[in-house]
Amino acid sequence: MTGRPAARGPARTAPAERGRTVVADRAVRRIAERAAAETDIAGRYVRVTHGTATVRGHRADVSVDVRLPYPAVLAEAGERVRDRTADRVAELSGLTVRAATVRVRSLAADRTAPRSSPAREGGPPRGRARRPWSARRIPAALVALAAAAACAALLYDVLSVHLAGRRPAGLRTEAVGWAATHGPGDTAVVAGGAVAAALGAWLLCLALTPGLRGVLPMSPVPGRHGQRAVLDRAAAAELVRDAASAVPGVTHVRVRCGRRRVRVRARLSFGDRQATRTALGTTTGAALATLGLSRPLRPRITLRPTPHWHPPDRPPTHTPPPAARPASVPAPVPGEPEPDRPVPFGGSGTGAGVRPAEGAALEEDDS
Repeated sequence: MTGRPAARGPARTAPAERGRTVVADRAVRRIAERAAAETDIAGRYVRVTHGTATVRGHRADVSVDVRLPYPAVLAEAGERVRDRTADRVAELSGLTVRAATVRVRSLAADRTAPRSSPAREGGPPRGRARRPWSARRIPAALVALAAAAACAALLYDVLSVHLAGRRPAGLRTEAVGWAATHGPGDTAVVAGGAVAAALGAWLLCLALTPGLRGVLPMSPVPGRHGQRAVLDRAAAAELVRDAASAVPGVTHVRVRCGRRRVRVRARLSFGDRQATRTALGTTTGAALATLGLSRPLRPRITLRPTPHWHPPDRPPTHTPPPAARPASVPAPVPGEPEPDRPVPFGGSGTGAGVRPAEGAALEEDDS
């Protein structure tokens, strides 16, 4: 019996051809704008004002409007932006960039980045930066909550009296009556005014001062004036203390860092005092120079010797204490012969013991 071959179904489509990937124009436009904004022009970046993108199949046309930093060579800068945009769009979207258009709309002068002179090239950045202001969220939140609670209670009482016909709250009635019977000369009124004035002065001080006393502003980086950096005073004191502890002869270093100066207290164990003080001042100054602060701190050094310290050119002199006379031996009387004294074991030097009296037996330990 001859069987018929099984009928074959339709050919199955390969997995890679079953669907398609569509990249939206909006996604390509975002990629082009971000790529153009990442272009570095002599340490500064391009600012993109507008961008468009059109996708047709596997091809894309992109266009960006940019603002270049001044001064810059327009042809060279525009070519760099165009190459950067085309390469990044092709890399991230997988499309073929058929045309990439760059339109320079304006030039932006970087007035905040002063040119560094050749004498200062390679040195620490200079400049003056202000201390960042504290948000002071806790005082503001407390004042806002207290004022909101008082206003809400007063508004509720007024609305209940005029709309619902209720009697005013007893607290408000008592407050109005008390204010009608007391004048500016009363002690309670004067005390309340003093408290209110003190609270207002405290709030004004918080509003006019920057706060954040525990941080020190650092010098701005040329070309990055929008970025701010601060250094904790405790961290600065720790760095100075580590540097001062490395000076030979210096021990027990304590550093206190303020907003204007750094106070270093140290102890001297050995070495010349003046030379060690000079080395300590040089090391402290070098450590402060590496912190990169906007306003350099002034060091104040206190170096005190330890009790056992002595100058290097004058060795210590120790006067041996006088030999103690045994209590059983009386002092010699002038004109009389000195009585016999017990002789130490082993000769005439200061030895290990005193010879026992006659007739006494010596106990020896065989162990």
